[in-house]
Amino acid sequence: MTHGFTSVRQIVEQGYCVSCGLCSAISNGRAAMGWTAGGNYRPDTSALSDSEEKNILSLCPGINLTGPFDANSPALDPVWGKIGDVSMGWATDPETQHRSSAGGVMTAINRYLLETGQVDFVLQVAAAQDDALHSEPVMIRDPDDLLTGSQSRYAPVAPLKVIYQALDLGERFSVSLKPCDIAGVRNLQRIDGRARDLIFYTQTMFCGTTPARSETEAFFDRRDVDPASLVHMQWRGDGCPGKTKGTLPDGTIVDGPYSELWTGKWQTQFRCKICPDAVGLQADLATGDIWAGGMPTGETPGENAIIPHTDIGLQVYRGAVDAGYLHVVPLDIDAVNDSQPHHVALRRTFGTRVAATTAAGHAAPNYTNLNETALTATLTDAERDATFAGTRERVSKGQADECVDFDGFD
Repeated sequence: MTHGFTSVRQIVEQGYCVSCGLCSAISNGRAAMGWTAGGNYRPDTSALSDSEEKNILSLCPGINLTGPFDANSPALDPVWGKIGDVSMGWATDPETQHRSSAGGVMTAINRYLLETGQVDFVLQVAAAQDDALHSEPVMIRDPDDLLTGSQSRYAPVAPLKVIYQALDLGERFSVSLKPCDIAGVRNLQRIDGRARDLIFYTQTMFCGTTPARSETEAFFDRRDVDPASLVHMQWRGDGCPGKTKGTLPDGTIVDGPYSELWTGKWQTQFRCKICPDAVGLQADLATGDIWAGGMPTGETPGENAIIPHTDIGLQVYRGAVDAGYLHVVPLDIDAVNDSQPHHVALRRTFGTRVAATTAAGHAAPNYTNLNETALTATLTDAERDATFAGTRERVSKGQADECVDFDGFD
């Protein structure tokens, strides 16, 4: 199957861009990333050559995504794919567990990989030096620096704009990014031997969408604080989920409950509304919150659901546990489903949503082996019709790359 997109501009204009930055890497920076008026982070496509356009169209994870549900796969969970194990766990280091967004599992695993010499560095994101509400990719070699990228950064970022710089180092590394970024890594690995050889391990979180800056800015506007004046920003952490808080130049901390972000007018990019894989099917290991019912009801010490998907994911996971970096307890997949109802709903409906966008005139993406047919069959006629009609109406009225309200994918 091939997609129906003919230009990178079309990917952006029709709302399929995930702001990963892979197009910027492919074009050696000519597809420079920048802010739109609506708060999205998008490439400038005006300077791309024909060959660059062709390469980007074949690799862009916004429109090219392959799941694990091929005909030769063993029995897989319909939502979560291949499950090498499933557990609840947390970092054994108390500071890592406390400071991180949940239990610090991704940070603990990266520390394990660095300290045991399995990788030379970790590609992840951290706060931008000149903008506390923005993030930038970083290559971390010192395990003590890993916590600079902990605490969920609900901010647009283009981490793959440096993927060729990372590969040019000729060293082995791990990648800890969003599911759509991992999809870009996997697309690159299919055609690039260096990417296959040097990227040792990938991990991701159950993604809570890539939001616009608007709701974070509104959080501080309500407190009469100029978001541009912040020198530090954390959306959560220092507990689970912890508070949302920003730090002013004089050290004053302005904070509020994490839940306020989600009960406000949370705005997210359109591609997140039709995402085929926000749960990390392509990563070696995926991890996320494990709150009964899907939202926190109070503070906990910090814990993650953990699902290794691949042989290397299971190997690294078990190694981190055996070496004392992680503490884990058994969990069943029903508990993960209960804690992630929004993701279960999105996986069940993504096929219908994508079909509605094409019916409304948008190009068709190349999404394969994602269990679309079986998941769509779990919907009632009323659920399917309502989902299709709602998405088609949105697109028919001109919805494209503008941000949309997050509604839990219900």
